[in-house]
Amino acid sequence: MTITETTKQYVRQRAKYLCEYCHSPEEISTSRFTIDHIKPRSLDGTDDVNNLALACSRCNQRRYNFTVGSDLETQAEVALFNPRSQQWQEHFIWSEDGTKFLELQQSVALLAIALT
Repeated sequence: MTITETTKQYVRQRAKYLCEYCHSPEEISTSRFTIDHIKPRSLDGTDDVNNLALACSRCNQRRYNFTVGSDLETQAEVALFNPRSQQWQEHFIWSEDGTKFLELQQSVALLAIALT
């Protein structure tokens, strides 16, 4: 199924033109951000707007089709950050120099590790 232009614009506006994983602004990117499936189609994800997120190319490529990963310290399976059910500000902050984001909560640290 193809995501319509109307749906893409809705996702962009809802995200305030920020990557929903790293919060980089689309306006300073060299390429237009993509519409990512939070639960990938390859894992039976849908094109419903609640399963779509605006993603910079780096985050989209590094996330690939993963929804979980292993915590580096405990080896426990950990769900990746989900912008529909979690608030970015509760889990991450940008470094003072604005070059990377830092995790605030271990439960989603895997995303920060994967994307840096």
